[in-house]
Amino acid sequence: MEEEPLRKIYRLGVLLFFFCLAAPMAGLAAGFKDVSKLYTFYDEVNFLSSQQIITGYSEGIFKPDLQVTRAEAAIMIGRALGFDDIPRDTKFNDVTANVTGSGYIASAVEMGIITGYHDNTYRPYEHVTRGQMAIFIDRAFELLDSNQSNKFHDISPRMKAYQSILNIHALGIANGYSDNTYRPDITVTRGQFSAFLARALEPSFRGALTFAVESVSGWEEGSSIVETDIDTEWVIKFNDEVDWQRLYKHIYVVRESNQQVHYIHPIIDYNHPQSVKLLLGQLYEFDETYTLYITEDVQSTSGNPLSEPVRIKFHTNKPEFDVEKSVEQDGVKFDIMLDLTDEKVFAKVKATNITSGPIPYVGFSGCDPGISAGLSTESVDGSVKTGSKWRLSGSCTPEVPQYSLQPGASIEVVEVLYPPEQPAGKNLYVKVRFQRGTSESHSTFNPIDISLSFQKNE
Repeated sequence: MEEEPLRKIYRLGVLLFFFCLAAPMAGLAAGFKDVSKLYTFYDEVNFLSSQQIITGYSEGIFKPDLQVTRAEAAIMIGRALGFDDIPRDTKFNDVTANVTGSGYIASAVEMGIITGYHDNTYRPYEHVTRGQMAIFIDRAFELLDSNQSNKFHDISPRMKAYQSILNIHALGIANGYSDNTYRPDITVTRGQFSAFLARALEPSFRGALTFAVESVSGWEEGSSIVETDIDTEWVIKFNDEVDWQRLYKHIYVVRESNQQVHYIHPIIDYNHPQSVKLLLGQLYEFDETYTLYITEDVQSTSGNPLSEPVRIKFHTNKPEFDVEKSVEQDGVKFDIMLDLTDEKVFAKVKATNITSGPIPYVGFSGCDPGISAGLSTESVDGSVKTGSKWRLSGSCTPEVPQYSLQPGASIEVVEVLYPPEQPAGKNLYVKVRFQRGTSESHSTFNPIDISLSFQKNE
């Protein structure tokens, strides 16, 4: 059993006294006779010993291969975090003031690190499992919940330790086994627990972090195909900061029908350097099957390549377009189709020149095609825009483009419109605008507006 800790002043005096008499034996961790430099966790044990977190046994040994008990785990964590160690009775039936480590156990309960068992016992002499270790470390150091996908075959969300295991694995505190198992029910030795605790305290003890994709919103690993809308924004979260300069051409999409490659410009959020956003709408096609590739050429800012490339097959949904209208006005034929859902309205609008001469039209920026659709409602002041619109992100030039629609030619736009959370009445409708110019000058225009109600075709 681990020694009862001495008062800090007395312990410091004793340590200084013995340090002056003799240094630890060469090749041994802080004087432990059974921990040599050949021991796997020599550095971790030496670190904890130097911090007076572990003291070993009276014979000058540490017994690294002995299973750690729940009392010893509480003592080590308590010393690491500076908990009150005054012996006292606890809420547990089997931990009174006479039990070694009772002060640390009581403090750990107060800090929410340990809860004990349903029979109101702590079982201080039971051995700690890898699952319990994960919970202790996770709670003690208040680790952030990881979104990393589960790589272990032997854990599941039904387990109490599930999220804690993901958390310590994501940080490199515990790495699992080569057969992709974590083995949550096997017990932990004193040396192993020292390694886990040292890694939690000092990140330099953690192995090199494998750069990997933790999650992709809307996708679960193992899914054969993902159904999605073109306005879907996919967020790729990595387990380390991503080098944004290495993203372009290393994240791309291939269309299945013709094997055309689409390079996507990921959107970088510099406040969250571990995440990037992809807008599938850059593909701008309904009812198509694609494959998204995230290649190993993507790197972290520390230069680590992606350990495992990701490939996601997805299909863009095809709207029903159950509202249709064709209108001819001022030499332009408008074909308007709407798909109405509770959350959004898909609007597909095509304008065709049905005259024998060119028709000028304008856009108000480099991203404005000259034709648009939006939601409107009627108020006492007339037509008022409402709701919001999905827009592709990108660099748009501020210049006003000048276009010419040739006879028989068409332009087409697809818009995704979002009704307001609190509708301003039942008279919501889609308003289409074609920004027709004048024959005298492109700088002035005579817009053509077409309104279409939400009433479905009979």
